[in-house]
Amino acid sequence: MSLLKTASMIVVLTLVGRLLGFFRTIYLSNIYGTNGVTDAFNTAAQIPLTLYLIVPGAINAVLIPTMRGMLEKNEQTGPLYQRMFTIVLVIFTIIAALGIVFARPIAMLLGAKDEVVAFGPGELGNVLDLTTEMLRLMWPSVVFIGLAGLWSSVSNANQHFFTPTLSTVANGAVVIVSMYLLVPVYGSTGLAIATTLGYLAAIVPMMFTMKQFDYQHRLAFHWREDQALREMGERVVPILIGAVVAQATSLLEKSFANGLGEGKVTALANANQLVQMPMAIFVGAFTLPLFPLLASFVKRGEMDRMKETLQKGLSYLLILLLPVTVGFIVYAEPIIRLVFERGAFDEHSVMLTAWALPFYGLALYGLAARDLITRAFYALENTRTPVIVGAFGVIVYAAANLLLIPVFDHGGIALGAAISAGSQALLLFILLWRNVGSLIQRSFLLTTAKTLLGCAVMAAALIVVDPWLSALPLWLYVLVGVGGAAIVYFAVLAVFKEQLVSELLVRVLKRRSTPADSSP
Repeated sequence: MSLLKTASMIVVLTLVGRLLGFFRTIYLSNIYGTNGVTDAFNTAAQIPLTLYLIVPGAINAVLIPTMRGMLEKNEQTGPLYQRMFTIVLVIFTIIAALGIVFARPIAMLLGAKDEVVAFGPGELGNVLDLTTEMLRLMWPSVVFIGLAGLWSSVSNANQHFFTPTLSTVANGAVVIVSMYLLVPVYGSTGLAIATTLGYLAAIVPMMFTMKQFDYQHRLAFHWREDQALREMGERVVPILIGAVVAQATSLLEKSFANGLGEGKVTALANANQLVQMPMAIFVGAFTLPLFPLLASFVKRGEMDRMKETLQKGLSYLLILLLPVTVGFIVYAEPIIRLVFERGAFDEHSVMLTAWALPFYGLALYGLAARDLITRAFYALENTRTPVIVGAFGVIVYAAANLLLIPVFDHGGIALGAAISAGSQALLLFILLWRNVGSLIQRSFLLTTAKTLLGCAVMAAALIVVDPWLSALPLWLYVLVGVGGAAIVYFAVLAVFKEQLVSELLVRVLKRRSTPADSSP
């Protein structure tokens, strides 16, 4: 399966999964708006979400290079899988149990306030108590997250990307259905139960993939004699530290936002979810299939091909994400109104969320480039550098928050995330260049110039036609504006003969014409 074909499949499935996640957020905002309940839920949900971002990536980073090397040598990977299965099951069961026991101090560490606020008309509640209860209900999901990380890594090492991506769809669908059924019965705690059931649903599709590749789910405790496992263990510690450091900004975000007043945590979470949609779709589409490819090139000593592949990935992400950033800046308020404004999500909620969205949008390419370049370091089996850079990023984030929050309120938190992501991406790029030599060619600089020009023309067009478009109904206003902006942007790139856009267009047209061409 070609890179673009794999990326297209991942884009479609991820888009469906993210849309389901949006429906969940819309359902939540419709019932509760931005108040103490949603603040408690978003604070508690940060734990499984952070682990979901950390664990699969960490296992992926150590397991894929090792397993790819074994598969290319036709070595048996079953024993290695069984030992990893045992380690994951034992460790994450212990973590879940400890999390349940210490749920309250963890909630306090996340910044949940021990105060009574309005949960709804005539309904009062303690934010810390609710956050603690939700955390206890969500901690079992840690076991499912660990298995999801293992099974998705094994699947990717075997060049299979469908069911790991399908798991996001299963997660979103089950969460929505469960919330709809459980919230009327259990109230706000039904949100936490639904979240845990969603993580359980995420591993179900991958169970069949493990069977397809004939991996047996057996416990194996003979770890010491496994050289591959020992080498992975030496690399996983810095990777886990790096992943925790990278996600520390999310935990710090909750601590900073909880001190700014009711609804700020939820506003940031809603804005961040909008930004995470293109992140998940495009970054996942290229990072997932590229990482095994980068690892294979490194294993074979084909460094020129590794650097060429990395540059193409960075170029695609630039073309796809920069116009999204411009869209979030220019259309922040109408997008928020269209997606969220209904029920308890009132004008105040719109303003809070729309203020954060443009600042988060500025982080898009920095986050994408950081993640992709980090994968290149992992392919080189260099896990220490991303850890150091990640720690630097946390320091930058904290300092930026302290400086920006007094000026931009909760928008300063989002802007701090953008500054941190950009600084990490730039530093990683410089360090990788020093490690392996020149990473970019003249074509990348030309692509960057064309992309910036396309974004400038697109933004100007949106601003010029806005007085006429804003008179349309909201859904038509956003649809015509976004669709027209995309046409203008890609038209500019086409006029300047951007090679990657032409390549995408040729492949799409070729795919459509294939059935007719192949007919007798």
